[in-house]
Amino acid sequence: MGLFDKFSSNVELTPAIALASSMVYMMASDGELADQEMNYLFVTLQSFGDPQELVDSASKYAKKNDLKTFQKEANEILSDDQKMTLLANLIDLLLADGSAEEEEQELFFTFADAFGVSEEDISPYIDIISVKNDFAVFL
Repeated sequence: MGLFDKFSSNVELTPAIALASSMVYMMASDGELADQEMNYLFVTLQSFGDPQELVDSASKYAKKNDLKTFQKEANEILSDDQKMTLLANLIDLLLADGSAEEEEQELFFTFADAFGVSEEDISPYIDIISVKNDFAVFL
């Protein structure tokens, strides 16, 4: 590692950075960053240590790589379990602000397609996370 490597904009994709990057791509898809989405992002990434460092790395990666490149690289490095966990977190993030915008839904399914996960396979996850986030039942 060279003395100036920390200033480089090159980020090696790891499973943790793949999760964070996917969330950054999803959050940016509707053109606005809702507070609920940012909160979800930071709470989720705390499991990996410093969430700000992970978000910074994910943001650097996303600026340098387009979505298709990311999805191809993530598909190559993630296990099947990691892909499903990533997709489940994207569903939860997508629903964090209380609505699933068309752009967000379309983007989500590009992730599922890129990871070889069918709509039939992901449907139970969408259903249960929708129930989990339906706080209207308490009102």
